[in-house]
Amino acid sequence: MVGEAVRFGETMFDAAHGRLWRAGRSVELDRPTAAILRTLLADADTDVHKDRLLEAGWPGRTVHENSLAKAVSRLRHILGTDGDALKTVHGYGYRLVADPVAAEWPSRAAAGSRRNSLALGFAALFAVAATWVATTVPPLSGVAERPLIKGEPADSIGRVLWVDDHPENNGVERDYLESRKLAVYQVVTSEEALQLLAMYEYDVVISDMNRNDRPLDGVNLVKEMRRRGDRTPFVLYSVVPSEAQQRLVAEAGGQAATVERDELYLVVEALMRDPKA
Repeated sequence: MVGEAVRFGETMFDAAHGRLWRAGRSVELDRPTAAILRTLLADADTDVHKDRLLEAGWPGRTVHENSLAKAVSRLRHILGTDGDALKTVHGYGYRLVADPVAAEWPSRAAAGSRRNSLALGFAALFAVAATWVATTVPPLSGVAERPLIKGEPADSIGRVLWVDDHPENNGVERDYLESRKLAVYQVVTSEEALQLLAMYEYDVVISDMNRNDRPLDGVNLVKEMRRRGDRTPFVLYSVVPSEAQQRLVAEAGGQAATVERDELYLVVEALMRDPKA
């Protein structure tokens, strides 16, 4: 039985607040990831079926198994060396090979002392990271004021990744989706979209077709997503979606193509209920 705080390996997990303690610091988990870890710890060293983990992470919702795979991948990364204990049971689910024991969450004083002792090291690390980001990662249009996790409303029921080199044209649609408690993240290139899809979970990807003088960028994006094994539902929202475009999107593995604003809303809401819709 998982209590408020348990330890396994070098990791401590506070189930009540969905946070980890590793390497001298507290790490906040998103709700699905915390729920999945809580479920695995409750049946530690036992095979847990994927359907049970999906229900724990996304209660009452129909989501693709790809969402679970991404959450497990994030969890392994967060757990560091303890991530090796999270085993895939092929064709069934996952198993956490661990023997969790009750533990006391580190005190503020201990945490403060540890942070002070590492301050210079972290400062140097952050300086290197900042330089890398400034020189390597292209700026994201419309995202700076909307942080990926912490800027998301607490009552959000899902995430939409919108790829369009003119995000200012989609203000009405974005406002509507956000009014439906969907967090909308906007990027302007396929490269940025693929980077974010590799790191974060989204429920739907919306894309235009002709982007940055590449007339088939929308179709090529969904092709690359599927090649990488990413099954996130894809919707093409184009100025003039012809039958040929619709056929290309379907053949590439996309779910829909539309030019109508109201139809876009209906498609997104249907995909939120059932990614296979």
